[in-house]
Amino acid sequence: MHRLLHGILIAWILAAAQQAAAACIPVRFGYPDQNRPPYYLGDGPVVPEPPGATVDLMRDAVTAAGFGCQPQLVRLPPARLRLALTTGDIDFTALGEMPVYPPEIAIPRDRSGAPDFKRALGNEVVVLVRVGTALPAGMTPMAWFKGRTLGAPQGSSTARQLREQGLTIDDGARDVERNIEKLKLGRVDGVVVSTVRAGHVEALLKRYHGEIVQLPQPLLSTRLWLGFNQHYYQAHKEQVEALWTWIDANRGRLGYVMQRYGKD
Repeated sequence: MHRLLHGILIAWILAAAQQAAAACIPVRFGYPDQNRPPYYLGDGPVVPEPPGATVDLMRDAVTAAGFGCQPQLVRLPPARLRLALTTGDIDFTALGEMPVYPPEIAIPRDRSGAPDFKRALGNEVVVLVRVGTALPAGMTPMAWFKGRTLGAPQGSSTARQLREQGLTIDDGARDVERNIEKLKLGRVDGVVVSTVRAGHVEALLKRYHGEIVQLPQPLLSTRLWLGFNQHYYQAHKEQVEALWTWIDANRGRLGYVMQRYGKD
């Protein structure tokens, strides 16, 4: 009798484990393997804890959208993320705006089939300069930096967008900190930083003790999409659409999540 009860208990535990596993829809979130606080923390393929505000937000979104388990985190060089998405090596990642979206990539669409801007994340590109740099009255940063050189991180989608606007971009450095070193040496005239949520640049600038400052006017306002691999989207359309809708309904949550990193 004892053996029978033990066997029944084991069978119940195995069945429960199988049911839990079946409820999980694995999803791989790809993001840059570079330290870009507060959004992404750490360098290299190993995921640190805490991982950064954007990763925390993606964990919240995946949980709320009904995938049934936490996303698998895949850190890649920025230039490889889009290719990894199109080939299915990752399931979703953050994408900058593009003139044309490849058929291998799914982004949120409205009823007419156009990109659904309500379900995108706002993205401001700001410029860091040496203290004392002042633009002439009435001149925009976009106009002033034409004929000058801006530093941008390797693999940044921002670099492509700014080149399309006619700007000269040096994207040979790996991250913002290395670009700031170029700025201090006079090798670039400004450094671009993408900021999904206003205010995070102040924490970055504290370490430079007023030597580097942010221009008050943004260089560019654009959008970020959470792009999914098209085959993955077709297989799990309900969950992906729920994730995009959750992002729209909770767009203020990134600011809340960033409070966890406010002391860094």
